[in-house]
Amino acid sequence: MNASGTITPEIEMKAIEYVNSGYQHILTFECADGGFNWWEGDNPGNAILSALAIMMLTDTKAVYDTVDTAVIDRTATYLAGVQKSDGSWSEESHLHAGNENLGAGSLRATCYITWGLAYGGYIDATVTKAVGYIKSKIGSEKDAYTRAMCANALLTAGDTSSTAGDILKEFHDKAVVEEGTVHWTSEGSTLVNSYGNAADVELTALVALAMASKGAYPQDVNGAVEWLVQSKDPQGNWGYNTQATVLALKTFLKALSMTPGETNADVTVTFDGKVLGTQHFDNFNKDVVWQVEVTTGIDNGTHLVELDYDGLGGLSYQVVATHYIPWEESEPVEGPLSITVSYDTTTVNVDDIITATVTIKNNDPDGKGMVLVTVGLPPGFALITDDLAKLKTEKKLANYEVTGKQLLLYFDAIPAGEPTQVSYSLVAQYPVKAQTGGSEAKYYYDAEGSSAEDESQEVEVLP
Repeated sequence: MNASGTITPEIEMKAIEYVNSGYQHILTFECADGGFNWWEGDNPGNAILSALAIMMLTDTKAVYDTVDTAVIDRTATYLAGVQKSDGSWSEESHLHAGNENLGAGSLRATCYITWGLAYGGYIDATVTKAVGYIKSKIGSEKDAYTRAMCANALLTAGDTSSTAGDILKEFHDKAVVEEGTVHWTSEGSTLVNSYGNAADVELTALVALAMASKGAYPQDVNGAVEWLVQSKDPQGNWGYNTQATVLALKTFLKALSMTPGETNADVTVTFDGKVLGTQHFDNFNKDVVWQVEVTTGIDNGTHLVELDYDGLGGLSYQVVATHYIPWEESEPVEGPLSITVSYDTTTVNVDDIITATVTIKNNDPDGKGMVLVTVGLPPGFALITDDLAKLKTEKKLANYEVTGKQLLLYFDAIPAGEPTQVSYSLVAQYPVKAQTGGSEAKYYYDAEGSSAEDESQEVEVLP
């Protein structure tokens, strides 16, 4: 927004507040022995995650003046210290939920770490040795995702050979072209164990990002941008997946450098022939979201939403419909996971303790790894974490977090068949009649289609 001249003091103040909060939180994951890891207090560092930290802090440094560059330097030094003599880095074995595809092989690990170091400006002997390893192994690598990552690593490291260009030519020849869009299909899992649509988003973004970095195949890049835009979910993210969202956004920013373009147009939105609004867009406000809501006249049947664009340039748009059904009228959804939350009592006095039990069942023998459970916490109660800490120590729970009025539970896996239960205690602090908040269970890397929910309940604290 600074670059385009669209920032305002209010937005800048809010943005810097978020950046500062996020930056301070990132620093808490630095390890005593060097590098970064998944959880606060973990040691030693995770090489691949350390490369990710370099990317994050490098991006932050561009918009936030107080980033401590010594942290980035320490991380680069740590990575140089764990590099093998042949220039590679080994796949990790102490990961988020086991030895997943983050460390599926040393080539994928080496590509990502090389990309991170070069992205942070550390194009030195460490990166030169890594580039040599990548070029010696890429010829026998068949995985498209790994090859796309290698292309980004080589280009960011400034490699002048034809290797990256040859990889991009292969992707150009294998592109899936559909109605003005371009994408690539992943046949396996990604860096963070995504698959399906989320994996396709990651792969497409990686390929387009490499093409844009090289200034090659601009039509493919534009088509990929269109496909990525169309792949957004109603919340504006991609595949319920942080890495997919980050890569998509990186691609958009990089693609802008290839297609600056002029915008000067009027957009009119109509619903069933009725004009809901008209907005003028130019280079000053073309990246500002204009939201038009339809709140009346929506009944069963077919309705027509029209967007008329008159002028130069092109804008992205999204049509989202939402509706709500009372819980008692909703039909149960059969899925791979199910969840229920029960309380030993729902009427207590101040200072009384109640126990909540979360029961999760995996109905799919081919369950897909880590499960994230989100449980609402009733207002007016304080969570006692002793039982949760014990479960984490016993490795029955990967981790837990409290965010506002929600409890997040991380499981490396939920075994199929027998239900998995977690109990915790809450102490009543003041008189209140409160809703406990609903609960949800989903596969961490494949939330789409796996989500299971349980209804909110009422708990009363008597005076």
